[in-house]
Amino acid sequence: MLLVVGSPHAGIAQNQPTVRRALPVGETPVPRALPVESAAPAASGRPAPPQPNDINNPPGPPGPPPPAETEAADRRQLDYATALYGRKLFDLAVPEFEKYLEDYPDAPGQAQAQFFLGESYRALNRQGQARKSFQAVLDRHGDSEYGGAAAYILAETAFTEKNYAAALPLFHRAATKAKEPAVTLSAHYFEARCLETLDRKDEACGIYLQIAEAKNPNLYREDSRLAAASILLSRGKKADALKQYDALANEAQKAGLKAEAQVRGGLIAVDLTTTEKGKTDKAMLEHATSLLQKARSNPEAGKFRAIAVVALLRLSYQTGQFAQVLADYKKEQQKLPEEARPESMLLAGNSERQLGHTAEADAIYADLIAKYPKREESKDAQYQRLINIYNSDPGRLLAAVDEFLASNPSVERADQAKLLKAEALYQQQKYEEAAPVYADLRASQLSSKLRAEAAYKLGWCYVQLKDLPRTVEAFSYFIQAFPDNSQTPAALAQRALAYQQDKNYDVAIADLNTILGKYPTAREREAALQQKALILGQQGNAKGMSDTFRQLLKEFPKGAAAAQAQYYIGKANLDLKDYKAAIPALNAARQLDKAKYYDAATIRIISAYFALKDRAGLTKELDAFLAAKPDGSVPGEVLETVGLEFYNEKNYPAAEKYLSALVKNSNATTVKPDLWFYLGDAESRLNKFPEAEDAYSHYLQTATDPAGKAKALLSLGATKISAHKPDEAQKIAEEIMTLQPEGRVNAEARLLAGDVQVERGNFDEAGKSFMSVALLYDDPAITPRALQKAASAYQRAGKSDEAGRASQQLHERYPNQAGG
Repeated sequence: MLLVVGSPHAGIAQNQPTVRRALPVGETPVPRALPVESAAPAASGRPAPPQPNDINNPPGPPGPPPPAETEAADRRQLDYATALYGRKLFDLAVPEFEKYLEDYPDAPGQAQAQFFLGESYRALNRQGQARKSFQAVLDRHGDSEYGGAAAYILAETAFTEKNYAAALPLFHRAATKAKEPAVTLSAHYFEARCLETLDRKDEACGIYLQIAEAKNPNLYREDSRLAAASILLSRGKKADALKQYDALANEAQKAGLKAEAQVRGGLIAVDLTTTEKGKTDKAMLEHATSLLQKARSNPEAGKFRAIAVVALLRLSYQTGQFAQVLADYKKEQQKLPEEARPESMLLAGNSERQLGHTAEADAIYADLIAKYPKREESKDAQYQRLINIYNSDPGRLLAAVDEFLASNPSVERADQAKLLKAEALYQQQKYEEAAPVYADLRASQLSSKLRAEAAYKLGWCYVQLKDLPRTVEAFSYFIQAFPDNSQTPAALAQRALAYQQDKNYDVAIADLNTILGKYPTAREREAALQQKALILGQQGNAKGMSDTFRQLLKEFPKGAAAAQAQYYIGKANLDLKDYKAAIPALNAARQLDKAKYYDAATIRIISAYFALKDRAGLTKELDAFLAAKPDGSVPGEVLETVGLEFYNEKNYPAAEKYLSALVKNSNATTVKPDLWFYLGDAESRLNKFPEAEDAYSHYLQTATDPAGKAKALLSLGATKISAHKPDEAQKIAEEIMTLQPEGRVNAEARLLAGDVQVERGNFDEAGKSFMSVALLYDDPAITPRALQKAASAYQRAGKSDEAGRASQQLHERYPNQAGG
């Protein structure tokens, strides 16, 4: 009986081999100190492709009865050869297939005969002839139903021989020509394997992802997810890789594979917890914790459990949960395999240090160093002990660093230890000793961040040492070497300040303009505007200073420099004689910072009102200032002018207030003599006799004009009388009469002498003295007063006749003044 062989893909579809999970090629290494699985096998170690036809399992049941005698000869020959193949009589089938191919070159069964001839050769282990037959199928009948199967068999052969470049296009052709979904999936999978091995990983990843999403049955899903995740991770696409591990963690049937996916996904999630802005992604943190905790709880996790435990310790440490690290460490330490313990000990020691438990931290570090001297964690522990000492006993640090350096640590750790030493010296304000250490670290093996920190601190050492040239050099190096560092604006500001102190103003302003133009959001912006304004002020550029301070106020209306800005804007306006604009700015300055700007701003406000001749505003400010600051210094010109104005208006209280302030706040020898006289007169009129005496005395000490001195003596004498000091008044009267033997002043002195007698109660003598003046002088400014005083004195002496005669003479001689 003959057998009719069906589709060439039937054997492929029915006999899928078991797929052994292939590890991704180029997988990212597991972090050190964690148990590491053996290296992934080469691509050739993955599952072999399924056979298109298994010779031990005939492809189908017997076919229909033999064909009728009328059937064409070519058909009979093909059926006969195929029947022999179906009975596994391959050595007999071969010549029959060859006869068919030779005798009937144009027959429609050429593709079938060529394909099964190849299968027969393969069954007889005649691989070279089999390969030629399958290649002939591809070359002559590539579009037939046998083309895909032939391509697959040739691809499998090339793959087995590790000729991946040859296998790749064949698997691709098989995938596009195969009719059975299982064969298409298998061909795609091994196509991706070839691409991966040929280092065309991105193309391979795309196919793996398609296979992972293909419908069941799908023997290749798990391996494809693992391979795709590995490639995505190697390309830095951590989020995409995590999606594949998450899917595998949910889909995997084997507990060990599930645990592996959870751990690998958890480690990626840990890396993703920190965003680009340095913040913590809480959702990702929870996801990482969940994955790792599930792996830790999986009883069949094997070596991945230790990885999960240590990863959770690391995650807790990174998120500042130091107490949690210690609690988990104590619970898990004895369960961990030996290779995982060093890192867990290091994390525990660091957690003790972070919690301030310096003794406990030191004990763990010492134990780690003693037990695992060759591990990297041990070397790290030696350095961490230095940090522990730095925090707990800085005095011991310098010796400890020298001891550590003598142990021949790595260059990076040695540099880190030197940085600790420099920091300790800086904290102890030993700037001269810290500076050379920081300088050496500029060319060290430290990370860019730490080198930048060292270079920046070097500049600050020189700032503290007030070494301007080295300050400029240090910050110049920092700015050039680390232009994108967050401290660059601060370095520019410090360099500008050094230039300013060195009176190199233009270069200083250039640095400040760099801050303002290149770093618009820098926290040093306000200070840069402030410093620039002050430098412009030092250069005498009042307008530039004022404009810069206005910009500062616009951007930082409530900033620390607002009061200073208002003050200098007001001052600049005052200098430019824009008095009205000066007043509100100066007022704002003293309101914002009364302690610092009240005096200076108020004096300038007073000057502005004075220049505006606004006496109401001026006196209001003067009164408030003199009340708040009795010893405050007001421009003498202002007090003099205002005092004299009020004196001339006979407003003696106001005149006395401002003239008193003038003489009080000025050097007595610099006060004009006349001002002392006016003050004395005002005080005398206000019955402030001691003060008036003092004012007249100052006048007499400084005046050089004899007439003026005489007038002052007369006023002083009158004040002495008012103060009930007749003896002193008598001496003054005598002094005047000596200075002025005749004339009106002499007459005034005689009147003063009469007043002395009145003060003493000698009214009769007083009357005689007054009458002598009236007899000697005929002066309308003197004589009437003398007669009035004589009449009054005689009346008080009880001599009515003499009083009457004095009054009569007054009426006769000065009738117009008699009533007064």
